[in-house]
Amino acid sequence: MKPSVRLAVTLGACLAAASRGVRADEAPTAAGTPRAVAADGTVSVVVEPPAAPPAKQDQAAPAASVAASLLTHLLEPFTADPGRVLHERPLPLLEALERSGDRSRRLWITQAYWKVTAAFARLRQATTSVERLELVAPGAAVQDRTVLDALVAEARSERAASRAALVAAQQELVDLVRLPPGEPLPWPVDRPLVAPYQTHFDSIFANRVATGRVRAINRSLPARHESLESRAAAVEAAAEAFATVEAEHAQGRLPIEAVATAAGRLEAQERRFIDDVLVYNNEIAEYAMAVADFSVPDDRFAAMLIGTPIPWRRQPAVIAAGATGEVPPVGAPPPRPASAAPPAAFIPPADMQAAPPVSQPAPPVLRAAPSLPPVAP
Repeated sequence: MKPSVRLAVTLGACLAAASRGVRADEAPTAAGTPRAVAADGTVSVVVEPPAAPPAKQDQAAPAASVAASLLTHLLEPFTADPGRVLHERPLPLLEALERSGDRSRRLWITQAYWKVTAAFARLRQATTSVERLELVAPGAAVQDRTVLDALVAEARSERAASRAALVAAQQELVDLVRLPPGEPLPWPVDRPLVAPYQTHFDSIFANRVATGRVRAINRSLPARHESLESRAAAVEAAAEAFATVEAEHAQGRLPIEAVATAAGRLEAQERRFIDDVLVYNNEIAEYAMAVADFSVPDDRFAAMLIGTPIPWRRQPAVIAAGATGEVPPVGAPPPRPASAAPPAAFIPPADMQAAPPVSQPAPPVLRAAPSLPPVAP
């Protein structure tokens, strides 16, 4: 067999993919080819050359992994409460890093960002669980309604607890990023990584000293990725099992307790998947923080985490002329007032308009001080 051909997709190619709406870990590649984000911000693709030219070219993109599909479902925008839109204030990861203005807080900000993402996923999972249990029809047994009421009440309690945890995580991120207090709470739009991560440990730390924690992360990341992929498969199997058990219960062949067991197993696997994704990305952030010093720009650091961060550009502040005492940035042209609007003027009350004006002394004429001749050394 011919040796494998390794192609390195640079950050520029990843950004080009992002401009087309494609993430780094989901950009189309050859069918069945694994992708991996690396610690230097590149995405490696291993391509096995075909033994013979294919008879028919398939232009369709390969299907996403089970973990990527599950994560996409858990992070879809939704409305948890009537009248409250959770995704009202989208926050890219790059904006969170740049707005803080302190590169020493990168690890805290990144972990807080993923914490909010996980809290969103848990709230979505708890909401789906409530909706799933509310659709279960009670059978002919007397205890069916009582058991279903208990299951739905427990699921609603988990949903309320998830909502409270989300608000706390959002406020923690707001404080770290230093967002204005009047803005809506942030909704992370960058998704955490579920693709394999290449640390390049041997080349990066060839002439550098690695701590024990960094070495442990380097050894454990492949197992972490395998764990979350297997957990996603477990979620998929548990969902199929719940659907089967529910159908059997609707036909009177299984008791309601079997539905409760299947629902509990599915919810546990979903929560464990979210935990695995959070741990995986937090350890990637720790490793990237150990590799990149403070001279590495924020966009490069974000690329080391997820490959292709969503671009963000700081918007210039709009200052109204004469409205505030703020000073525009140095080098900016002075703002011009609108010609259509008349200048503001003070109009005295009617009882003051008839009063004679108070004479004021003429202001003194200020003269420039004479300049002194230079002193000879």
